[in-house]
Amino acid sequence: MNMSRYIVRRIVAISLLILLAGLWLALWRAQFDVKREERGAADEVRLFENLYALENGPAGGIDANLAALREINSSKNLRHVRFTLSDGDGRVLVAPSAEDPPTVLQRAFAAITPGIPSPALDPSGPWLLQRDDSSRFLATLSLNPASEQQEALDNLVGMLLVLLGYAAAMVLAVLWTLRRALAPMAPVLAAIDRFQRNELSHRVPPLPFREADAIGRALNHMAGTLATAQEQRRALSLKLVSSEEDERLRLSRELHDEFGQRLTALRADVSWLLRRCADQPPLRDVVAGMDGQCQHLQQDIRGLLSRLHPAEARAAGFGASLRGLIADLVRSWNDRLGEQTRFALQFDTDVDIPDDIALTIYRLSQEALTNSVRHARAANVVVSLADEGNGSVSWSVEDDGIGIGDDTGSLQLGNGLAGMRERAWALGSDLEIGPAQPGSDRPGLRLAAAFVLAR
Repeated sequence: MNMSRYIVRRIVAISLLILLAGLWLALWRAQFDVKREERGAADEVRLFENLYALENGPAGGIDANLAALREINSSKNLRHVRFTLSDGDGRVLVAPSAEDPPTVLQRAFAAITPGIPSPALDPSGPWLLQRDDSSRFLATLSLNPASEQQEALDNLVGMLLVLLGYAAAMVLAVLWTLRRALAPMAPVLAAIDRFQRNELSHRVPPLPFREADAIGRALNHMAGTLATAQEQRRALSLKLVSSEEDERLRLSRELHDEFGQRLTALRADVSWLLRRCADQPPLRDVVAGMDGQCQHLQQDIRGLLSRLHPAEARAAGFGASLRGLIADLVRSWNDRLGEQTRFALQFDTDVDIPDDIALTIYRLSQEALTNSVRHARAANVVVSLADEGNGSVSWSVEDDGIGIGDDTGSLQLGNGLAGMRERAWALGSDLEIGPAQPGSDRPGLRLAAAFVLAR
């Protein structure tokens, strides 16, 4: 269904209902006015009948006629006239009905309508009613514009109320129609929110309106395309990581095979020279220095081989040896920096971690510790790994250094954070970057990620 056609149909239907309600109200008002005019005309006829009977009827009916005239006056059904009856001596026998004080609406109506009320007119009469028994009555009729003014005011107020009611009903009807028409947009907005949170498996259900359904299908197509692109990018990232590790392994083997053998042979030659020049102290000191340099070089190569691909990981795999690998990493930094920076490990999990996740955790720890030493100027660095209890493990590295301020800028400055984020993302995780102690003079840095073990 087309949304615009739906809205127009609903508004037209509601407008017709409101018009019918207004027509019914107008007919009811017309019927009320007709009955009021009928009552006024009937009382005027009764007025003249009783006046005629008062003048020409029997003397015994005078009191009844006077009572009837008083009742007609008190009913306030007389339209546009005021009636007064007095006897020959001027005593008022039938007084006109007391007028109600003007209401606020009546005063406002008179103020905005010049010429209303009508100008005062001289009363008609008095008319002399002469009975045969010589008793006389004087009847006076005068203009009473109040009833006509009240009728005009009632019509005006009624028309304004009808217009106000019609406007309010139309506003409510349009609001209700628009809410019904826009209700299918709620799943679209919910889907956009979930897509922004990277929940690309969500799909917008079929929607009743053509326009909304087209938007939903477009969003579903976009989400599917993004999900496919992300999976392809993750696969590529995993291939790159795997290629990088293969290259590290190849380099470590070549270094071990080439440099290891050559350094072993070189140290053997230096040892032979050291024995031959035992009786030549100057030459012996030089050769001993060469032997020490060869020993340091051999230790540096062992450290480089361990960073490229630890021997323990080659033997048992990264998953089985992760605790020992990170412990060795922390210990090596403690041995290298002494009291300048203290490194600690909190390893609170015994679950089996797949090799690819363990490798990523190890590489993230390597890069995080290196960044802490190079940039943070921290006194304490803590590496943590914990079991989340829901089939995932959480990893974090915290320090009490100077922090990085803007993580976006640091991602662009090449501090290794971009590569760390890419590694975590390749396994379906997000690298969280933030201060370890917000609001402190030395906020530090906290890097954290959670990894699902079974994918």
